[in-house]
Parts: sequence; C-alpha cells; structure tokens
Amino acid sequence: HFITDNKVPWDLEVEEAVEVAAAAVAAEEAAAEEEAIQAPNHASNSVVILPLEIAHEVTNVALPHVVKMHAVTEASDKNPDAKTNYNRGYSGQNTKSKDKHKVTSVSVWETNGQIKLFTGAHDGKWRLWNAAPAANGSVTLTQEFEHFVGGPVDTVHIAAHYFFCGFEASPIECPDAKAGMVHSWNLNAPSEPPMELWMGPMAKYAGSGRIRSLWTTADGSVFSGGSDGIIRQWAFNPTGGPNGTPAFSLVKSMSGHLGAVTGLALVGTMLWSGGMDGTLRLWNVESGDQVHLVPAVKKDAANSPPGHHSGPVTGLLPFEAPNNQGSFVFSSSLDDTVKVWNATNGECVASESHGQGVTSIALTADPKGNPLLLCGLFYGDIMIRGTISNPPLVLLLKLSHQYVGVGHELGPVNDIQSGPGNTFYAVADDGKLTVWQITGDFGL
Repeated sequence: HFITDNKVPWDLEVEEAVEVAAAAVAAEEAAAEEEAIQAPNHASNSVVILPLEIAHEVTNVALPHVVKMHAVTEASDKNPDAKTNYNRGYSGQNTKSKDKHKVTSVSVWETNGQIKLFTGAHDGKWRLWNAAPAANGSVTLTQEFEHFVGGPVDTVHIAAHYFFCGFEASPIECPDAKAGMVHSWNLNAPSEPPMELWMGPMAKYAGSGRIRSLWTTADGSVFSGGSDGIIRQWAFNPTGGPNGTPAFSLVKSMSGHLGAVTGLALVGTMLWSGGMDGTLRLWNVESGDQVHLVPAVKKDAANSPPGHHSGPVTGLLPFEAPNNQGSFVFSSSLDDTVKVWNATNGECVASESHGQGVTSIALTADPKGNPLLLCGLFYGDIMIRGTISNPPLVLLLKLSHQYVGVGHELGPVNDIQSGPGNTFYAVADDGKLTVWQITGDFGL
C-alpha cells in the first residue's frame, strides 16, 4: 500500500525565469534583511562544531536553543559548467560560483527504526543516505548508495516501501530526444528492476516534458505533473510492464496549465495543481474535469490582489487544522508569498510575504505538537512560521547563512521535508543537504 506524501520540488524550467525573479527580489532586499534574525555571524574560516544551537528573540521573549543544525554534506558532483551565482551576496558581491550540481529533491524514509534519506540532483544521480544518531546528540550522514539514471533528477518520492524517481533521459526509440521518466523501486526487493510509468507500449516514458511533481495515494494511484503542462493519473498494473512484469498504466490526462506543473495536492476528491503559469486549478479526480481556476495576475506590488498569485507557483501542501478547525491548502510562489486557501470553497484566507521568492514548503511541529510551516527561500534562507497562530503565518524564525553562519549559502532551497522527532531536511542549488531539528519552545 502507498501512503500519501506530497513532493513539490521547485521547478527551474528556464534560467531566464530565475534571473527575472532574482532581479525582482533584489529590489526588496532592505525589507528582507530587516526581517532576518540578527544572530552572531561566524568568520568564513571558522570551524563550526555541530550541532549548532541557534537562539533568537520574538515578541520580546528570549527563546534560546530552539533549533539545532545537526549535519551538512555535499550531495552532488562537481558541475563542470558552473557559472557565477545569481544570489544577492548581501554586501553586493556576486563572485561565488555554483560549483556543484543543484540538488532538487529530498525524501524521508523511515525503516526498521532508522531514518534514511533519498536525494536527487542534476548530476543525474539519486543517492541514499543514513541519518544515524551520534553519541553527542547530533546526526551523522553517511552515503550508502548512489545510482545514475541517465539525466537530471527533478523529484524523488517515498510512498511506503516504494521509491519513485522522476528524471529526464532519452527514450530508446528516440535517442536524440529527451522525455520525462519515472522509475519506481520496491525497497523490499531493491535488486529487482524498477517499475516504469509508460504512456503506452510505443511511448515508454511518463511525459514529453520533465516530471516536476508527484503525488501518491493509499490505493496505488500516482499523479504526475510535467513541464509539458499536463497532469497524468496512473494506476498500478501487476502485468502492465515488459513481459508481464508490474508497471503503472496511464489512466487519464488533465490539460490546462501553460507551463510546468510544479505542485499537486489531493484533498478529498479534488486534485489541486499549481504551475509556472501562476495559476491554481482544481480537478475532479473521477472525471478528470477542471472545476475551478484561480487565475494569475500581473505583478504589481501596490495593486496585486491577495487572492491571486503574481508569479510562478512553486508548491502546494494540504493542511488539516487540529481540533476540526478545517481543511486548507498552502501555496508558495516566486511572487514572495505563501497563501492559505480554504480547501472546501477555494477562498484565500491568508497571505504572507517573505521578501524573496518562496521555493519550497513543508509542515513540521514543535516539541509540544504545534504545527509549523517551513518555507525554503530563493536565496537559501529558511523561515519557520506558525500555522494556526494569531496572526496567521506569524514569523517565528529566519535561518540565514549570513547571520547564523551555517545553512545554505546559495539558493534556491529547492526542497524541504520534515521527518520524525521534529527534524527537517533541506536541499538547494549549492549542492548541499542539511539536517535540522526543532528542539525548543516558540511560545505558541
């Protein structure tokens, strides 16, 4: 059986879109830096002993030791085509290079009492890591395995004991062309060949464009969102593969997005989707019909209505508020905002700006169980916000390499995922995987 587990890595469909977003964000730098937590900066040549305990202050109440950074490791190979980054370089410099391939996605696998992580990168590899507890209370990251799939990996995804990997490669029948592929390994039998998502026996790929998002359900259905703007639904077929082997067969396709589909979230019988076109669309899963559209608007800081995105949507995340307070969907965007939508009627009930593009989102909790929202940002920062807080989406902490000396020096933070014990894991364009844990009280 599959478990519901959203994967919404940020889409980098074209570098031009990134450069435009960077230019727009640069105009908002002063506001962004005012929000940053003014923790002591570490010298660039200092040695940081992990775990690093981070203190901050909010609403004039000191909250020491609320977050630990347990580990950081390089999770991709060197990029021979590295170029100067488009990050702000707070003091105006723009000299750092992204010398590693970007890491696009991370997924958490809990197995036999262990925490393991899968990452995918644009060096064409997925990697398996063991996040083992160390004697000093930290975490030791050890790479156990890597596999080259033939092209850039855009998403990795765990559903029960199945591991899905979406990547770009050349189909056998079209060796000079590229297509979106999805392979799925049974982790209980890892030596077996992976199952594949095929559009048909003469189209042995999952889409004409790269696969940007995946969603799985408990009954074995898979939804994929591609850079071709098409959402596809797949069903497990025990004899649908080569020579009667297990595979996933195409059930239906849903078209409407103009550009990559970067986020999927199933709420009841409604599938929410978001894309690079800035729209949100709701689909009836049974019929495949689109039943609601939230159109995008032009970016205008003074007049953009709060109930619409004015930039590419980068992720969707369903949220069941505790104590039966309702069903909601979070959306993130390069327009700098996270918005909250009533999942019942599609109404936008909250919106919060971040001073830079929001490139990934995930839910976690503090040690008391209060739900928190993690926001990975365009320039490598991570914000932690309340969810059912008053006011909604209140900023609790901003983790910025500029101020705490650790984390992601280069963004965007392409994916962020939560794990057991209030841990969370992030990957970014700097080629790194970071491990964090919320250990203290935010005063919620």
